[in-house]
Amino acid sequence: MIGKRYFEVYRVQIKNNFVREAIYRSNFLATFFTDLIWVAVEFSLFSVLYANTPVVAGWTKEQTFFFLGIFFMSDSLFSVFFANNFWNFSSLVHQGELDIFLTKPVHPLFLILTRSIHFTAFLNVTLGLLIALKFSTPAGFLGGIHWLKLIFWLFIGLTTATLICFTFSILVFWLERNLFALRLFHQCYPLASKPDPFYPKIIRHIIRTLLPFALIGSIPARALLFGISWQEYLQIFFTLGGFFIFNIFLWKKGLKRYQSASS
Repeated sequence: MIGKRYFEVYRVQIKNNFVREAIYRSNFLATFFTDLIWVAVEFSLFSVLYANTPVVAGWTKEQTFFFLGIFFMSDSLFSVFFANNFWNFSSLVHQGELDIFLTKPVHPLFLILTRSIHFTAFLNVTLGLLIALKFSTPAGFLGGIHWLKLIFWLFIGLTTATLICFTFSILVFWLERNLFALRLFHQCYPLASKPDPFYPKIIRHIIRTLLPFALIGSIPARALLFGISWQEYLQIFFTLGGFFIFNIFLWKKGLKRYQSASS
């Protein structure tokens, strides 16, 4: 019964967002071309880098481009389902609009994180998939049934981006505005846009554990191309599990500090 209630709420959210984006169709082209420029910049950067050396930290140009395809897919899925909701979180807290969500018969976080769905970003998911497909064979990816692993690793990437962004966004309960925290998140986000072996050892450790940006695209691409050890699987499990528990802790502490519009 509870599951049916959540399903119905999400169905309504999808319907409302689809109608909104159907009205503002110019957003589709604006979003696509903006991300297309971003993709072109990333490809240009690595093309210049590999023009001077055939291998960087054990990665060939084709393997790096395959990674970019995986990263673009994970990033675009995050944009589809969650990115806009985090930008709106600050106003919910500071303007007292969070009251509305706290009184609904479903968990407030479910409503907060699903109320805005950016359907136009699905085109960028397709773009990332096309890039991964193009470079999969020269990168050494086995293909075939191994593509099913992509679903799991995209889920890991999406979950990671959501948990990290939530950690930064929830600081709004302790800050006058959370724009600083979100800007800090986006300043750190480029750490996810390169394979983790490219970084010095200490940075690699940080982006695999404390701020696991490597789980968004780098480790998924590395797992698909080369495989990873069971120790790394355990590390992923404990890292994401720890972030989830920490975020729930921050959420509960933040609610105790929250002053509603009627306070």
